[in-house]
Amino acid sequence: MESDFSRFSKLKDIRDVEILQELSPAEKKKEYIRQTGSSTAHRVGNVEVECAYGSMNLEKILADLICK
Repeated sequence: MESDFSRFSKLKDIRDVEILQELSPAEKKKEYIRQTGSSTAHRVGNVEVECAYGSMNLEKILADLICK
């Protein structure tokens, strides 16, 4: 049986993410999600976390992860 955490193995390590500074903030957010595979689950080395933000909108969630 597959565990609840099996999706983490598919995530890209955020240390390997490269985002062009020339992109607009909206494009940076889309690129981050495209490269990492998730807007709420993140992997850094062997550490895997999932951030739960309740009813916050995606823009506010990603603002926590990406400096504008």
